[in-house]
Amino acid sequence: MPKCKNCGENITKFDKEICPYCGCKHPLDEESAETCDVTQTIETMENTDPDISYEVHKKSITSILGLFLGIAGADAFYLGFIKEGIIRCVLSVTGLGLAFILFFFAFHLSVGLSISFACMTIYLISVIVGLILIFVRKKDKNGVYLR
Repeated sequence: MPKCKNCGENITKFDKEICPYCGCKHPLDEESAETCDVTQTIETMENTDPDISYEVHKKSITSILGLFLGIAGADAFYLGFIKEGIIRCVLSVTGLGLAFILFFFAFHLSVGLSISFACMTIYLISVIVGLILIFVRKKDKNGVYLR
């Protein structure tokens, strides 16, 4: 495998004029004009650590979790966004309380009807978010797009 006469790095057949590492002109010796294929100089990355593995997350599962359990942030927990899931749980409980107060005091409904309408309102918002998740291209915590 030919090496640059200035820096000693492996070079390819495309690097006859200028070395890509040090920038010297005509990096090959005149007596050694052979070059190697570019695929011989590229070192591939191999996962040598067995503890590192990525779980493949599916878009369909994320959408279903968003539709039915999005009120609790289950889709965020599934994708590995723990803080976002906790924040969505807290916001859902807060929104549920505010919707209850609105229906109970503003519309003068009974306690049972106020709780029912509050739950339906928060759940409807969750379903809308789940429907949006079907059409949005989203990444999980590892930065991998959902399949």
